[in-house]
Amino acid sequence: LIHFIQRVVKMKVFVTVGTTEFESLVQKVCSSEIQRCLQSRGYTCMLIQAGKTKPEAQDGVMATTWYDYKPSIKEDMAAADLIISHAGAGTCLEALGLNKELVVVINDSLMGNHQVELAEKLAEEGYLQYATLSTLEPVLSSLPSHQRKAFPKPNPQLFSNFLMKTLDLKR
Repeated sequence: LIHFIQRVVKMKVFVTVGTTEFESLVQKVCSSEIQRCLQSRGYTCMLIQAGKTKPEAQDGVMATTWYDYKPSIKEDMAAADLIISHAGAGTCLEALGLNKELVVVINDSLMGNHQVELAEKLAEEGYLQYATLSTLEPVLSSLPSHQRKAFPKPNPQLFSNFLMKTLDLKR
């Protein structure tokens, strides 16, 4: 069945490192082990926003293309069935706002790494899964086994309501 689905439906993976250097994530997702794992889950192609890293797909297991930077990656995120990302707050919130399957990968090499706390909290709430480079393959192998919750839509009136109340103003 998976082979039939792969021929009919292109399931896309989008990988992003944002503006940070995360060469080890780029190399990891290009590895034949990760690509075989993704392929076994039904994914057929991968697009990588790689920053300064030059990706090298090892065995050509999946069709893999890449670019360094763009003004916006929102279209690439919207077209993806799975997003694998660094754990930056902006990227996480953008992907969650699109209601996409999201796996964030902690960059252990960052000093004062706030990404761990953000990833752990969002995972605890059921919005995403997170991994380190060493746990990425088992996390991907479990997809989509957990019950992912939809991220709540923002309330655009929240701040203005707060100001109105704080300043004791009436509408």
